[in-house]
Amino acid sequence: MAHEEEGFWIKSATYQEQPNIHFKHEYLLIVETDRIDSPVLCSTFRAFSKITNGINRCPMVKSREEDINQDGKFDELNIEIQVQLQQTDIALSVKLFLLFDYKLYKMSVFHMESLGVVQHSSSLPGARLDVVADLRLVQKQLLYSRGRDSRFNMSVFDLTRLVPDAFNLQTLFKEYARRNVAVCSLSVTTRLSNVYPLWTAGRASDMPFIVSAVVHYPEETILYRPGFWQVIKWAWVQYLSVFIIFVFIFRLIKEYVFSNQLVFTVKTVPWKKLF
Repeated sequence: MAHEEEGFWIKSATYQEQPNIHFKHEYLLIVETDRIDSPVLCSTFRAFSKITNGINRCPMVKSREEDINQDGKFDELNIEIQVQLQQTDIALSVKLFLLFDYKLYKMSVFHMESLGVVQHSSSLPGARLDVVADLRLVQKQLLYSRGRDSRFNMSVFDLTRLVPDAFNLQTLFKEYARRNVAVCSLSVTTRLSNVYPLWTAGRASDMPFIVSAVVHYPEETILYRPGFWQVIKWAWVQYLSVFIIFVFIFRLIKEYVFSNQLVFTVKTVPWKKLF
């Protein structure tokens, strides 16, 4: 019975924690227009500015993080980016990459740099894109139960290569996946889920294209590998529960067998002599 119910030895466990997330104020924005060969690019990376000769088409970026429940941890990010387009440009697609500093403290001290990606396209000429989403943890690997865990705390973008291919979308996703796989066969990362985009059409020629996003930081259910004493405690409870039930049933069977003389028995008292 105990083996049917996940066995005596616990192999994984879960707990809930509100992650400590901070927006690193680093982003990469790609707005594709009707001119396919000339997308509008904006970024806070210095290496990227060198590639684009310092041209910044996003003159205003506003961001703030809010602690709604006043527990000392941020609960959401509000970011708005104004993109300066030419009068004849028509915005058709948006790709926004946001970098976060992700930490957990309840069990092991887990730390990593994570990525959130917003993608949306429309056949209508856009005036602005509003997005509401949750930044969720994606686990394919158990975390440690104690100590420091910085296996995945590596840069999302390879900024050591000042070549355009380093900022190619296919290259970005491959490098992000390879960053995790290089550490172990499975990965721990983040992604934006419950994404609700709202595309507004009809931009005036003298108005900027606006990208606005609200990213929530919800509480997570964390999978981790339990420590030695937790495994022993769980196993002891399992064994003790089965032992008590077994002893109780065995005594009932023994009393029934001997009281009804189902087997031949002889009662002897060792300290009395038989004459």
